[in-house]
Amino acid sequence: MPRNILPEPLARLLQSHSAAYATHYPPSDNSDHGPMAYLAMHGLGIGYESIEAFADGYRRKLVPAPPPKESVSADRWTAHIGRRESYSALLAFFNHEIARHGWEATVARYLPSLISGWVKDAFHPLIRLGYGIEFEAESEIAAGLAYLTITGDDARLALLAKQRPTVPQGRAYLQAVQAMRDPAFARGPFNSRYRRIMQDAPLAPDHADATQELSRACLEAFHATHDFFALHLVTSSHAFRVCAPWAGANTGELFSVGIAAAYLAIGAPQFDAVDDDTAVLPIARLAKATDEHDIKLAYSSRAQAEAYGDSTYEWVAVAYLSPRLPANG
Repeated sequence: MPRNILPEPLARLLQSHSAAYATHYPPSDNSDHGPMAYLAMHGLGIGYESIEAFADGYRRKLVPAPPPKESVSADRWTAHIGRRESYSALLAFFNHEIARHGWEATVARYLPSLISGWVKDAFHPLIRLGYGIEFEAESEIAAGLAYLTITGDDARLALLAKQRPTVPQGRAYLQAVQAMRDPAFARGPFNSRYRRIMQDAPLAPDHADATQELSRACLEAFHATHDFFALHLVTSSHAFRVCAPWAGANTGELFSVGIAAAYLAIGAPQFDAVDDDTAVLPIARLAKATDEHDIKLAYSSRAQAEAYGDSTYEWVAVAYLSPRLPANG
């Protein structure tokens, strides 16, 4: 069942956005977060008028998507893996596949071939897919699959995930990763950091059943640092949980190795356990937010809190967001 039935104006906004804009925009090859923020605002109970106002401001920095240069077929779609120029053609392809087979069958067919690349581009392709699945927004599911395809899979991560699991689990797993810390792992753009880590770090997976505990450790690492990339440990943990039922085998292992690599990419900072606590997200202030990451953190924290019965997710989000959001009034 859909988490929320999307109002028609929001569904139209999402459809028009995915067809109109490229996945990245200058000057630093940033990822388009617009549809994720629109859905996050809706999931937080923020009305469409505020979503539209946010979208009007956000879209000004985006660039148009180029028209498709070729068509993509089901028997040749893998030829487009890792080809950024194929995004528009892949978007049309996945929209067609969803219209023909339904979104669940389409995701189940294609995601297992792509899930090993889930960390690339700082998790944004999978996060976009996760939002699409969370709200059953078919245009966003197609966009997420197309984005994952052009970003590419990762045979190295898939190989590491098949190794024997480590002894430490959850929080202790990430704390053990601190021994692999290397200054070179935390320099440069995220994708460059990730490539170095995949090449040089002796990573092994956590136990497959430790996903909830490891997600909580990601929350604690973010709370200790308020690091921009650490924020993505929280939002990506949410996205992976949502996508995992359609991702095929070894999902727990793929999740843990990917999180370990990203943790090294932010310098593997020390962190402690956080006592359970509770706080109320400031929805009225979030309705006036202009930072897409703040909006997504708020929604992901609420979604994780509900899924795991752990209100500390929202407490951590409030502690971070309180000094950042516009004042009431």
